[in-house]
Amino acid sequence: MTSKPNPSSRRLFLKGAAAAGALAVTTNARSYGRIMGANEALRMGVVGFRSRGKSLIGAIKAAEGANLVALCDADDKVLSDYDSGNADLFRTNDLRELLSREDVDAIASATPNHWHALVTCWACDAGKHVYIEKPISHNMLESQKIVNAARENDVLVQGGFQNRSDSGLLTFFENLRAGKYGQVLAVHGTCHRQRASIGKLEKPLVIPKQINFDLWLGPAADEPIMRPSLHYDWHWDFNTGNGDVGNQGPHEWDMMNWALGDPVNLPSEMIAAGNRFGWRDAGNTPNVMTCSGVSNNIPFCFEVMDLKGGRRAPFGRGVGVIIETEKGRFVGGRGGGNFVFKDGQTEKFRRDESQAKSDGTPAHMANFVTAVQQRDAGLLRSECAVAANSSAMAHMANISFQLASEEPAEKIEAAFGGDLRQRDMLARLRESTMLFALNQEERTQPEAWLMGPRLIYDQNANNFVGEKASKANALMTRDYRKGFEI
Repeated sequence: MTSKPNPSSRRLFLKGAAAAGALAVTTNARSYGRIMGANEALRMGVVGFRSRGKSLIGAIKAAEGANLVALCDADDKVLSDYDSGNADLFRTNDLRELLSREDVDAIASATPNHWHALVTCWACDAGKHVYIEKPISHNMLESQKIVNAARENDVLVQGGFQNRSDSGLLTFFENLRAGKYGQVLAVHGTCHRQRASIGKLEKPLVIPKQINFDLWLGPAADEPIMRPSLHYDWHWDFNTGNGDVGNQGPHEWDMMNWALGDPVNLPSEMIAAGNRFGWRDAGNTPNVMTCSGVSNNIPFCFEVMDLKGGRRAPFGRGVGVIIETEKGRFVGGRGGGNFVFKDGQTEKFRRDESQAKSDGTPAHMANFVTAVQQRDAGLLRSECAVAANSSAMAHMANISFQLASEEPAEKIEAAFGGDLRQRDMLARLRESTMLFALNQEERTQPEAWLMGPRLIYDQNANNFVGEKASKANALMTRDYRKGFEI
């Protein structure tokens, strides 16, 4: 699929992220879903539950007004081994069988990223409501298709950005939106994870017999898998994942987008630099990355540091956000944070201990169930049009990186030299890659830094313009395997 998005539908995708809240479901759209009674339980299925999906199962069981009725996974062992305590629970490894059932009203999905959009669009077309994990898509145009599918079928779609339901963050962002801290001047996202190499095989991985690989692969290209583990490490292959900027990162991109006011438009510009340093494994996504751009006329930057022993993150916040405002600075993330006023006073935000803990998943699922029961998309804390923009920020950064080339340090420094924060980010990460190289058993020089073009996004044309625009626009979508087209 290589066609550009239809401008009118693209605007529909973007305008769902209005600052006052998500668009309400239209009353004249097609709908195949049944109308629920106010006190009727929402019958839900879970798709993909080897890991993250188990948390979604727990959240459904904990949510008042929801019942787990079906499970789907491409791995027969995962499917059969899960003890649900319900012998009547429907189980299948083919999503289409689950979606054809009239006793399923909604699904929650934690499949690999390359399946997110197809799961959602198929479910919407079947009249099912959807809770889809972050990022809600594998590329930019898939996000548009999700929003269009939700609107056309009059169903609700919630993005799995659980921080939007985190009791430690809700009060702060309410205060920020109300203007208590003055205008937002800049935002900074951090994603520092102590990860390791995924290894590299000499021959392609032999897929275990209990896995239906055709269904696991779905829309992605059928390429040799040269890593030892099929599961989870798909994150580090652009064919199926989006790297850490699109794995852990979407949660932080979403908080940044939240701080920026959930703008209707996508960022007007984006540039990325980095590389996959040191590991020499089967991955092709960067493990160190710097990103910079402008959204809603506010500058932002984002950093990824996956190497063990990397330099300490800014303000000690390895995973989270730093929000600069006229009256001070917020440093925080999942669970809360602190706002320090310029006069030194500190306002602390912490989770409400009386509420469900973990990462906000129980509260976020409960929000989804309530919104579906009331047929009100405006109640969703991460309605799909808002979630689409947060996902697109990560995709835009990856597009710039995928077009990167080796550049001298001076040129990279000039490109990221807009302000002190960007210069500090680049200097810290460059030093970290050199320290990592020195601490390896085989002393080697670190790989060269690569830098992509500064992408300019034209909001009216709904695509990139300028340097390498044609190549960037091609990366807004992908080719799909037959039978799994979106």
